Amino acid sequence: MKGSRGSIKWKLMLLYAVLVVIVIIVIGIYMIGKIRRNLYQSRYQEMQYTAGRISDTVELAYGAGEQDLTEVFTKVVTGILTESGNREGLLLYLLSPQGEMLYSREGSLSPADLSSRTILGAVNGQESAELYVHEAVYDEETRIVGDYALPVFRGSEIWYILMLRQSLSDIQGTIRSNALIILMASLIAIAISSLLAYLLAVGIAHPLERLTRRTQEMARGNLDAAEEMTEKSGSSDEIEELETNFSYMAGELKRMLSEASSEKNKLETIFHHMADGLMVFDYDGKVAQCNPAATELIGKGIHGLSFGDIFPEESFEEFLHAPEGRIRQRTLELDGQSIRAEFAAYANEVGEAEGLIVVLQDVTEQHHVEEMQREFVANVSHELRTPITTVKSYVETILEGEIREEETLTGFLQVIDQESDRMTALIAELLELSRIDNRQVQLAMKRENLTEVLADCVRRYRIHADKKHQQLIMGADCPALPVRCDRARMEQVIGNILINAINYSADGAVITAWSTLNPEAHEGALHIQDTGMGIPYKEQRRIFERFYRIDKARSRSSGGTGLGLAIAKEMMEMHHGRIELDSVPGKGSTFHLILPLMDGEEAEDEEI
Repeated sequence: MKGSRGSIKWKLMLLYAVLVVIVIIVIGIYMIGKIRRNLYQSRYQEMQYTAGRISDTVELAYGAGEQDLTEVFTKVVTGILTESGNREGLLLYLLSPQGEMLYSREGSLSPADLSSRTILGAVNGQESAELYVHEAVYDEETRIVGDYALPVFRGSEIWYILMLRQSLSDIQGTIRSNALIILMASLIAIAISSLLAYLLAVGIAHPLERLTRRTQEMARGNLDAAEEMTEKSGSSDEIEELETNFSYMAGELKRMLSEASSEKNKLETIFHHMADGLMVFDYDGKVAQCNPAATELIGKGIHGLSFGDIFPEESFEEFLHAPEGRIRQRTLELDGQSIRAEFAAYANEVGEAEGLIVVLQDVTEQHHVEEMQREFVANVSHELRTPITTVKSYVETILEGEIREEETLTGFLQVIDQESDRMTALIAELLELSRIDNRQVQLAMKRENLTEVLADCVRRYRIHADKKHQQLIMGADCPALPVRCDRARMEQVIGNILINAINYSADGAVITAWSTLNPEAHEGALHIQDTGMGIPYKEQRRIFERFYRIDKARSRSSGGTGLGLAIAKEMMEMHHGRIELDSVPGKGSTFHLILPLMDGEEAEDEEI
């Protein structure tokens, strides 16, 4: 802190000095007034004493036979003033009972003097209670004089009025001398008090300056400097205690700010990286905050929008003024997505609603899974019920003994056998999916030429194509694809694709299989193309779901269960590969089985 006039040090000094000056002025005025009153009182007593002697002497002289009051008064006054040396400058006046001047010694009275309150009081029979101090012409100069009037009675009537006037120049000189002494003493006292005020102000201001510097550091955010105490006065006064408490406060504030910053960072990290969308609306229904997940779920710029823009069918006021602690849920459909929204109002410290918090969860996949589960149960039930019903019907017919012909009986038993095989295949595929889901499938991984595996499958399944007069062709000049795989599992996947191509293609269709090499991606791919009915575009993303079939009636007539492609997809993923589909409705489909290639060195056989 700079030692400017605006600093507390100079303010304290100025305050202390002003207080000292005021006290000295008050004391000086009181002392001068007291001295003046004492001197005036002393002069009043002297003039009262002189007036008493004169009046007593006049009365004695007048009673001795002298009849002229003025003459008697003149002689008495001359005698008294001659024998007394302390009556210098004293003027005497003899006035009639009506206040008219009868005799004066050195000087006369002006009309203003004769009408003064001193003379008027004496005319009314009142002795002057104090000196009447005023300016008057004295020795041809205007001076401060004091008047005293004494009415002298003879009997009950005023005989004459005796007025005394004396210059107060000596008293004024004494007052000025005393005032000068008081002024000098006051200046010395002010100098000493200023020095003491400076020392006191420095003693108070120095720790306050340190404290101010530390508060400035705190305002800048430098809590370490604010917490440190580089200097100590060595005293144990309130200022030292204030500094100690300030250091403790700065330390606590630093700790709390650190904790708050840590919590804020954690909350911001959670807020920005949480999978669920989070939006905060203010009291007016405007978006105050939102995280990236909310923006992605809503699918448009949220900032600047209102609650009604985002949720047009919901009431903001209803949610805002809901009972405290109550959370309301809604499932909304936004751009083909199922969004579960939870609405909860937040309040201030007095419980008044300030806004609304909305948590958004994308439950599209969950709804899809639930739907798949329902379809799965329904499909399994249906797939098992149909063959069981058929078998039961045929068995009941046989047991009733209505079948006599051996040929008919044989036909019934063949149907029962086919339906049993169908149920066995379904159960086997369900068990296969269950083992895949539970990671219970072991793969006997060996080095294989994927092109040879494809060629073997084509030769094996060509007999099925021949039954429908179809051509199952293996492409020529296909490259060798060295991969590490479980041959039996890969043959299962390829066979499933080939059987589907044969079953869903018309009689006389052409089905082509070939392989390609992608050195850049270090991948090999098998391709199986049919000229069947194709798959609608909206159905293509669901074709690998369990029990999902485009034409359920035709699939069942073809012996399909709807699990083959799902198993194929899982198997490809277990081989770190993938299965892809290209299909044009009405023209056919092409399935691509893609696996990573092996390095040049031959790998050891292993099971995983």
